[in-house]
Amino acid sequence: MIPQQKRETTSIQNPFNAPVYYYARTDSTLQAARECLADGCPDGTFIYAGYQTEGRGRMSDRQWLSPAGENLLGTLILKQPASTDFTLRIGLAVSLTLDSFLPPGLRTAVKWPNDIFINGKKTAGILCEGAGGCILAGIGINLLQTAFLRSIEHTATSLALVIGADKCPSFEVFIPALLNNIRECLTRRDWHEEISSRLWKRGTMVRFMRGQQEDDIIEGVLTGIAFDGALCIAEADKEHRYYSGELIFD
Repeated sequence: MIPQQKRETTSIQNPFNAPVYYYARTDSTLQAARECLADGCPDGTFIYAGYQTEGRGRMSDRQWLSPAGENLLGTLILKQPASTDFTLRIGLAVSLTLDSFLPPGLRTAVKWPNDIFINGKKTAGILCEGAGGCILAGIGINLLQTAFLRSIEHTATSLALVIGADKCPSFEVFIPALLNNIRECLTRRDWHEEISSRLWKRGTMVRFMRGQQEDDIIEGVLTGIAFDGALCIAEADKEHRYYSGELIFD
């Protein structure tokens, strides 16, 4: 773990009426958020970084790799209890924000529980963790990146690749839009209908890994999302609900 660099207070507008901090380099914005929380930062504080050395995904063995200064690597601090639908609400907000910069007729899809796709390729991921009665919502969004490792170049994309780097919004434009959508989605009553309409692979046969056991895989029809955020899969005409696991990206 590297020492945290000094955080800079930005002038970016935050609808939560809290600071937006920037780190040129950090191990992860989640860790930086924990330190900000320990310092007594207010509810709705947002931290983002130009580069992080230990970014990670939802699965413990996965990293979130990003070139310096190209993508949004951030964490939002919310002083509220966690709920089973929280990650999906954040995902909906990310989806809506990306949509606002896409051309007419194109919109994002939500891959349960925490990924956002454009044209069938991953563009963003969410990782939420608890911290002393608060929620840290880690958000990684591919904005300006135009080249990916060969191992993921067929499964990953960015906003810049879809709309062109010259049309891609700056962090100063994108972050306020994102935070505004998050604020709205946290209390949005029709969130379930909206996210269900964006659910990746809904109504089709899918393969699903239960928990984190790679050999525990079932097949069934993805029927939707329950109101509490569970994934609903019909197996042999019986619907089952899952709260952990991962849809397999064939």
